[in-house]
Amino acid sequence: MHRIAALHSSINCQVALPLSKSIINRLLVINHLSEGAEYIGLSAEAEDIRILEHLLPAIIAEKRNTDSVHEINVGNAGTVMRFLSAVLSITPGKWLLTGTERMQKRPIKPLTDALQQLGAEISFAGTNGFPPAYITGNPHLKGGTVNVDTSISSQYISALMMIAPVLQDGLNIQLQGEITSGAYIRMTKSLMQKAGIQVDFNKNTIRIPQGEYQKIDFDDLSEPDWSAAAFWFEIVALSLHAEILLSGLKFNSVQGDKVLTEIFENLGVTSQFTDEGLRLTKSVNEIATEFNYDFTECPDLAQAVIVTCAALGIKGRFAGLKTLRIKETDRIIALKNELSKLGYSIEVVGNDILLHGEINVLQSDPENVIIKSYDDHRMAMALAPLALLRGDICIDDPEVVKKSYPGFWKDMEMAGLVIHDVI
Repeated sequence: MHRIAALHSSINCQVALPLSKSIINRLLVINHLSEGAEYIGLSAEAEDIRILEHLLPAIIAEKRNTDSVHEINVGNAGTVMRFLSAVLSITPGKWLLTGTERMQKRPIKPLTDALQQLGAEISFAGTNGFPPAYITGNPHLKGGTVNVDTSISSQYISALMMIAPVLQDGLNIQLQGEITSGAYIRMTKSLMQKAGIQVDFNKNTIRIPQGEYQKIDFDDLSEPDWSAAAFWFEIVALSLHAEILLSGLKFNSVQGDKVLTEIFENLGVTSQFTDEGLRLTKSVNEIATEFNYDFTECPDLAQAVIVTCAALGIKGRFAGLKTLRIKETDRIIALKNELSKLGYSIEVVGNDILLHGEINVLQSDPENVIIKSYDDHRMAMALAPLALLRGDICIDDPEVVKKSYPGFWKDMEMAGLVIHDVI
């Protein structure tokens, strides 16, 4: 466990954020689907990236043997599970796609239903629509038109989009229901276009003709992770004085989470783009007393924003959280449990979270309050900055951050927080 303490309430530092795993994982799949794909070692350290970077060459090696069933274990990497469900459907061989116990409770049915509409051979070892999945790959799978429920995860759409150029006759995707995380669909479109593929995204229809991916430049298309930046916005908001430079962040990013600058303007953080990156400073303006937000477009930011508002005593209603139910944990329940434990007034109504703007800091355990991370990297990172306001924060599983931001604790120490290992 990590017990976290703040040396002072003023922070001044420069942070090199990890690369965006959303971008890199898409580039890895695009590269894999390109003719004559070559794999080179990346500097990315995030566990989700390393899992996919390891599995794709293994799939190439195993596809020569079509007699045996090859197990592909993605661990706790949900993005990898969804992307490989599509990739393996067009890869010669027999595959068992599986993951951790939690992964086996995360649905992939809207994606596999769409793949089966195209003729893919997919069955399930346990519960229908959930991993583990048996897949018999067909490199001659035909395209056509598929209908996909978009209310659960945009990654289903991105997975289909990326295999579309490889399908005979390409693919028309009809989006049904409320589009969740549409920014990630637009990210996939942008990266595919930079790899030479035509993508038409108009209202509820995506059209992608058959084509060939061009060679991509990982260095040119990679970006620092805006999702990881959320926790530094949070740190500035909870500090008395702060100036933090997030190296390399750019205004014209393909990542939808750049909306952070607009969100945190209400919470006491001023953002300024420079030649070096994004400079965050503590605003001299008064913060909002009430802040309501719909996270349908950017659900990965919800934890950092909600924890910030709770800690500052800001009243608010937060919607667009439905997809948080099927992440590494049920993030809605996890937030309620941990913020309530710390004395912040929080209520769950359906899939919305309500903050009442009340703070009743509990003093029952003067030594520490053990914060559960629920095997969820974003839970650990969202709650850790509370150490700037109180001295009892103890994270039960600090290693969980390796999923997306392995250097998080070192960067926190560089910013002036003290981290003690406790038993």
